Amino acid sequence: MSDTDSFIEEVTEEVRKDQLYGYFKKYGWIAGALIALIVGGAAFSEWSKSNAEAAAQARGDAISAALDKEAAADQIAALENINEISGSASVLIAFQKAAILSEDGQIDAALAVLDTVVNDASLSQIYRDMAQFKALILSGKDMDQGERMTSLHTLATPGNPFRPLALEQIAVALLDTGDVEGSIAQLTQLLNESDISAGIRQRAAQLLVSLGGEIPLQTQLLSGNETAQ
Repeated sequence: MSDTDSFIEEVTEEVRKDQLYGYFKKYGWIAGALIALIVGGAAFSEWSKSNAEAAAQARGDAISAALDKEAAADQIAALENINEISGSASVLIAFQKAAILSEDGQIDAALAVLDTVVNDASLSQIYRDMAQFKALILSGKDMDQGERMTSLHTLATPGNPFRPLALEQIAVALLDTGDVEGSIAQLTQLLNESDISAGIRQRAAQLLVSLGGEIPLQTQLLSGNETAQ
């Protein structure tokens, strides 16, 4: 390589360095801003997460303290005094209040609390369905039979997570009216469902046998497999 070529390469390299320095000087603040944004965002995320966990812990402690009180009225008052309750936390409070009221014999008041959850369109459907199911269990045969069956059939729609429980309660509702054959048919249908829990399967089988029905072959096979395991 000649001295001229070597000199040209050195000059070219210096030009590249000058250009790189110029670009960094001109646009370097953008990279700095991006780094600051990333670091700041991560810090804010951790701060928000920490605050959310602390708030959840505080709510949990407040709920536990409320339930530790002896009188139902004091428990309800303490639950209602918990601040900043919304979303799933408000549903938890509502279910706790309904349970306290029902255990205290205040069935109408408990149903009123559950009704507010059922009619709250801002809540997830699963919470509203859960409140509806709890209300149906609480009302039992004291509820209008037509309304009771309509609500249970709605919850028993395929794909609804409460379908197995609703099918079980339909059998109970039929039995409450003296329709033994209808209850047997409903229990048989329930036992032929493929996605019911072992607990529901066992309860349904016991009730079916007590009513004089026969356990479907599928359930017998499943019971045998569960025993073998």
